Amino acid sequence: MMSHHEPTANKHPKHDFQVERLAFFSDAVFAIAITLLVIEFKIPHVDEKTTYAEVWNELAGMKYKFLSLLFSFLLISNYWVRHHLLFKHIHNYNRSILTWNLMMLLPVIFFPFSTAFFYASIENSNVIILACRIFLLNNIAAGVMTYILYWMVTKKYPEMTYPMEEEERDVFAYRVVWMTVSFVCIFMLTYISTIEVSAIGVLPMFFARLYKKFFKKKTHKIKHAK
Repeated sequence: MMSHHEPTANKHPKHDFQVERLAFFSDAVFAIAITLLVIEFKIPHVDEKTTYAEVWNELAGMKYKFLSLLFSFLLISNYWVRHHLLFKHIHNYNRSILTWNLMMLLPVIFFPFSTAFFYASIENSNVIILACRIFLLNNIAAGVMTYILYWMVTKKYPEMTYPMEEEERDVFAYRVVWMTVSFVCIFMLTYISTIEVSAIGVLPMFFARLYKKFFKKKTHKIKHAK
């Protein structure tokens, strides 16, 4: 009898390791992208004569950097979670899956650049709109590539994955599509309105998440209780 760890006739002995290697490489890219977000942060200048007020003013001047970093950290984390949920099901791969996995990682490595450009331009009314559009395009590309990878492993090559429950597929697709469409809408608003008004486009996405997390979950529990 062949043991559980012995390779089958059609399976390369390093096959499982290669699948894990693909996931580890992707995780490393996400981790580096998140780490690079903080590269632009420099500690306040401190010497024997530096006062508390001077240091506080320097830190306060970095408020946009902190906010941009936090926002980008949450976005990159969200894309990593989506990627992680997909790789929970992947047990095989081919050239197309390898290619589109790399394509998904491409916009991720641009987040440190688009984030730094955004907060560096936030007080310049002539440049901020361009920085905002680049940041939005970065997110749109990440969302589109995430959906394509999802489609590849669940629709085009289902034999490469363990089956996903229908509800899990629906939730995954809904969240990726909703987030991407929201960023597309905000991007379009930047051409017909000010940056402040365009930023309001984030609110529907925010309230939809709150509804999904709290109200709908509560309603679901009530129905099952009945």
